[in-house]
Amino acid sequence: MLDFFRKYQRYFFLGITIVIIISFSFFGTYNTLSENPMREQTAFTAVDGSRISRADLDEMVVFISTDNDDKTLYGGVWGPNFLNDGVLKKDLLQTGLAKLLAMQYTSDLQGDLQTRLEKEKRYTPYSHPQAKFINAEMSWTYFAPELKSSFEALRAASEATDSQAFENRVKLYLAEKKFPSPLLRQVLRYQEKQYNWLPSDINLDRIDLSLFGYHTVDDWFGPRFIRLSAEFIINSAKIAESKGYKVSKEEALSDLYRNAEKSFQENLHNPHLAVTNSSEYITEQLRRMGMDQTKAVKVWRQVLLFRRMFQDEGNAVLVDAFPYQKYNGYAKETVETDLYQLPEKMRLNSYRALQKMEAYLNAVSQRPQDEKNILMPPQKFLSAAQVAKNYPELVQKKYLLDIAHVDKKTLEPKAGVKETWNWEVEDNNWNELKKQFPDLGVKKGDTREDRFAALDSLDELTRSKVDAYARAAIVNAHPEWLETALQDAPSQRSTVGLSRKGGTSPFAGLENRQELIKLLDAAPLGEQVAELSHFSADQKNYYRIAVIDRDPKEQILTFEEADETGLMGPILKNQLEAYYVKARENDPKEFQKEDKTWKPLAEVQDSVADLYFAKTLKAIRTDYLAAIAPEKPQQSEFTGDYSASLRFFTYMREIEKNLQKDPQEAEKWLSTPSAEVEANKLPPQEPLEMQWKLLKTAYKADRTTETDNFDKAAAFSMAINAWSKVYAPANGDLYFFRLNERKAEADATAVLEKVGQARKLLSDAAQQALMESTLSEIKEKSAISLEYMNQTDDKS
Repeated sequence: MLDFFRKYQRYFFLGITIVIIISFSFFGTYNTLSENPMREQTAFTAVDGSRISRADLDEMVVFISTDNDDKTLYGGVWGPNFLNDGVLKKDLLQTGLAKLLAMQYTSDLQGDLQTRLEKEKRYTPYSHPQAKFINAEMSWTYFAPELKSSFEALRAASEATDSQAFENRVKLYLAEKKFPSPLLRQVLRYQEKQYNWLPSDINLDRIDLSLFGYHTVDDWFGPRFIRLSAEFIINSAKIAESKGYKVSKEEALSDLYRNAEKSFQENLHNPHLAVTNSSEYITEQLRRMGMDQTKAVKVWRQVLLFRRMFQDEGNAVLVDAFPYQKYNGYAKETVETDLYQLPEKMRLNSYRALQKMEAYLNAVSQRPQDEKNILMPPQKFLSAAQVAKNYPELVQKKYLLDIAHVDKKTLEPKAGVKETWNWEVEDNNWNELKKQFPDLGVKKGDTREDRFAALDSLDELTRSKVDAYARAAIVNAHPEWLETALQDAPSQRSTVGLSRKGGTSPFAGLENRQELIKLLDAAPLGEQVAELSHFSADQKNYYRIAVIDRDPKEQILTFEEADETGLMGPILKNQLEAYYVKARENDPKEFQKEDKTWKPLAEVQDSVADLYFAKTLKAIRTDYLAAIAPEKPQQSEFTGDYSASLRFFTYMREIEKNLQKDPQEAEKWLSTPSAEVEANKLPPQEPLEMQWKLLKTAYKADRTTETDNFDKAAAFSMAINAWSKVYAPANGDLYFFRLNERKAEADATAVLEKVGQARKLLSDAAQQALMESTLSEIKEKSAISLEYMNQTDDKS
């Protein structure tokens, strides 16, 4: 056999050679014949007269359609082109060039954009299926308000190629880039967790939260916009070269590798990466796009030429920081003052607050009645014993107590269901239940079984009341439960004031205050005594009380304490009712009804108060008008509320006058910080006149600071160390101030930020001007055309 092959081997070689030649000739011709002639078709003619093929244009389109931001949004998976650092977004959409381009070719974009707009109008943003208030739109409102407003504006448009509609589309695209779907998902999950009763939406992690389901520029603006942009970039590159701009192949390749390295580092730990370095990374990306390095460099070189020409135009804009420094220096000029104000409780903002203040002063002080001094806070006060004769509620003793509390109802669960039912059917207890719940008396109850049946026949509400009564009785039968609970209950230390009657108390049901006061006064400090180990005023709430410290004497409540404990309302009412009896006799018509009966005080309280506090009201009006003359008052009529805001106007002016004469005597008029209190000790009692001492605070403001009442204009016009007038705003917050310092504090960061914003605006404007002239040249030469997209490939 081998001899046969050796004998005829030259014939075998000849035959094989012929077959190979024929095969190569056939398949080579086949491949040539099978190439798509559309790829070699001319897509458009550029501004320099060169013909750009479909293949060259398609390479540009593929390269710029997606970018590295898309890759990041997709979690680093392959697909988007990370070699593109966002030329469409950064250089066309953010600068406003895209709008100028689109407005020149609206007829080419109409179909793509209108179809999208109709879809967008039907779009429903995500909302939680069980809690509609957790939704995408609410999240946008708080975290991306620009996205929300652009979303609503776009959907309100009727024509997609309208200038404003396209601008809103661009704004919405850019806004979603700042608040993408992964971030929205995190916000929605966080909102879910704020409600313990709300189950998580199991579909939230699977739903595509991207707005309208769009992910790329192609999704948002359509393939025709991408191709228009690609043609514009190619033409701009030609124009840039004609103007002398140069970008070498090496420079373009270097920039591509820089983009690749940045993306590689961002996605280094992605499980889908499957490459070990940036060189492999860029090779894999090009393979997936069907491009080689030469084609990629060619495309990116055109992008860099376009970018360089337009960015040079924008960067040529110069912005002088000087006017921003001057403006910022003016806006940030600050004033530092000493601000003097009344204590908050003395800032009377209503007629009722004024009435309470006057009633309090009547109750605790010896007030001057002359018009000159009636408006000054009293300096002489009645003794606690004198006040207690007429207003015992305004006199109290203070204690520092450790208090543990147990509500007997909390012990009722210790009586189980079985124990409760057994208690109810016992003979003695059954008779007691029949007295308390007559419904049981008409039912048969001779045996335990009859009683169980009778209880089961009750309606649900009555049965629950019977069980609650039984559990309470069982708890009463086990005093050791209460004893144990009180011993185990944690104690809290608090300062307690007990007046002879009225006011609030930390002890539920306390009516006989004198009895408790005697027990607290007699108890050794820091020790537990039997009478206070299980004290109760209502036999429902029990307290374990230990006295840590106590004041030896009774003291009069301050106005703030009396008002906060609800005492001043009844005291005022009693004073006015006593006066009302006299007042209505003097002027019956004012206070009588049509049937000649007297109107209740509640209907005429302000009228009675006008008469009762007439001296004070007249003094307020007279003093204020004299003080501001020749100016006119803020209101033409001195209503009760207006008068209340001016109650301490005289007092404030008097203090300011004294401070200007001798600032060293400020301690007489100003509140001072309380001294540190020793452990286990009550704070020392302060004199009653301390409650009117002014508060002094350091106040700093600049021209941009929002203030409610502070007169910034006056502060910026005053001389250093000058005193302001006394201001009397309608809320009763009387104040004055002394100017200590005024200085300009320019914020360098703010200046740079403003300069940057101005530079960005002017740079965009310069690029848009260049865009208009470039588009004019391109349109003149018909260098952008999408006609080839309307042609069909007969062989396809």
